[in-house]
Amino acid sequence: MCVCIRDAYCRLLKEWLDALLSCTLKDPAHPSVDGAILCPACSHIHGRCHEAVYPLLTMAELSGETKYLDAARALFRWSAYMLCDDGSLYNDSQSAWNGPTVFSAISLEKALRYHGGLLTAEEKAAWEERLLQMAVWLQEHITPEGHFNINYLAANAAAMALIGRYFGRGPMAAQAKRLADFCFQHISEHGLVYGEGSLKRRATPRGGCAVDVGYSVEETLPSLFEYAEAMGDENALSIVRETARTHLDFMLPDGAWDNSFGTRAFKWTYWGSRTADGCQAMLNALGKDEPVFAEAAYRNLLLYQRCTEGLLYGGPHYRRHGELPCVHHAFCHAKALAQVLDEGAAEFDRTALPADSPKRVQYYPEIETCRLACGDWRMTVCAGDFPYMKGGHASGGAVTLLWHRAYGPVIAAANTDFSLREPLNQQLTRKKSLQGSLCPRLEKEENGTVYAQVYDFSASVAAEALPDQIIVRVSGELCDITHAASPGKDAYTLTYTLTERGLSIQGTANAALILPIVCPADCPPVVSEKSVLLDGRLRVTSATGIEYKGPVFNLAPGFEAANLSAAPDEKGSLDVFIEIQ
Repeated sequence: MCVCIRDAYCRLLKEWLDALLSCTLKDPAHPSVDGAILCPACSHIHGRCHEAVYPLLTMAELSGETKYLDAARALFRWSAYMLCDDGSLYNDSQSAWNGPTVFSAISLEKALRYHGGLLTAEEKAAWEERLLQMAVWLQEHITPEGHFNINYLAANAAAMALIGRYFGRGPMAAQAKRLADFCFQHISEHGLVYGEGSLKRRATPRGGCAVDVGYSVEETLPSLFEYAEAMGDENALSIVRETARTHLDFMLPDGAWDNSFGTRAFKWTYWGSRTADGCQAMLNALGKDEPVFAEAAYRNLLLYQRCTEGLLYGGPHYRRHGELPCVHHAFCHAKALAQVLDEGAAEFDRTALPADSPKRVQYYPEIETCRLACGDWRMTVCAGDFPYMKGGHASGGAVTLLWHRAYGPVIAAANTDFSLREPLNQQLTRKKSLQGSLCPRLEKEENGTVYAQVYDFSASVAAEALPDQIIVRVSGELCDITHAASPGKDAYTLTYTLTERGLSIQGTANAALILPIVCPADCPPVVSEKSVLLDGRLRVTSATGIEYKGPVFNLAPGFEAANLSAAPDEKGSLDVFIEIQ
């Protein structure tokens, strides 16, 4: 059956924009805040909120309602308070970071290109003058020679192509090609975009590179696709299509993106990444020729819907945990939804995704990560050693993702330790006592220092597929947060055996096995000496006994969990089993 989801896009975009309008400040006496959007979660005006001018104009055109046009005009006026005399814009009023000028420019170009007719001649001229001012700064400053992650270079390739075309500026088009060619050199031998933390291919002692799937699928690849379309570059389009197809392997059957191992997983939202624009426009465009991309867009859209109540929440359990939605998610992702509506939603026949019947074992040596599938189970094991930040992604051969078709995420680990790496782009929970790591790990404390498996950047991992099971063997040493081994060089071994029935974890260690299992906090576990039943259908058993430590929550990727602990026996042996009943 042919599916057209245009109405779903339109309804969701309208819901987000109406919620953003309800957060809009109206204070003519103070122009520095008048027209801006106040974030209910952060009690802050996010400086990039003026990027909503594009989706607001799209909805003004679709609905005929003047409130959207009025809001777009007010946002544009307010954005002058983020504009610097060199043509760049601050990320926030108290942040000197001006790289996001590129996203503002792209949004403004689309607003003018698709809906400039809604503006008066005077307004349009002012918007174009601003756009050109920003573009001149971008042309000079966001270059391969600067200190930028790959997503900014890709975004500027798109900006230079789009704005160069709009104004007929040949040098901008030439700069776009130079940037895009540079970005295409940062696709690994297994088809992964790298450069989120370092642009080097071999950036770590183990030859690893900086990969973040959230940024790749929601920002870098969509930007390179925009470049290819604007320039009519068929070779670039082919590269983007093939790389996007590779990244579809990281979409789960429920439309989520597995970014559990990403260098910037502290911004993982399960449906994508906190401050990116989203995958929708690219997947929709590619889906007009290949239904698998449209299917991916549709499933991701359904996940957006499940995480929306007015605004888009930063994870599936935010609302039930009492967290407020940050407006950043909505005003960024609204741009991609608007583009789908402006360019036409794909009509497609429902089809399977790679995640519906994936390869049993996929190994990515550049990130020391294995992705496994057996029956209804999907699992990710990470031993990557890229140090994006202190307390970054879990390593040590930890299970960073465990997913079951009937349950959804069972384990979903982002960073080992919470920190405000990007204070103005993250939010805080007020429920500090419940905040904790969602990383499953071997862990011990000695003289006030925590030593854990997830800090081990030297662990070895080997996966083997047998006819009825997949076996992963892990060995390493417990380390502290700086990746230094414990004083006693506490060694550990673990064997994960994944079957259609469930996951067995066996091994030896001088440490407890901590298992944060995704489960709503309002579903009290049923605890016995050697097993815990969660949500009435997921059972965790341990031969040595298991303890329920209470609920835990983490803002990335946004889940509540039951914190379980299994201690080793007197010989240091562990034997745990996770199953769906």
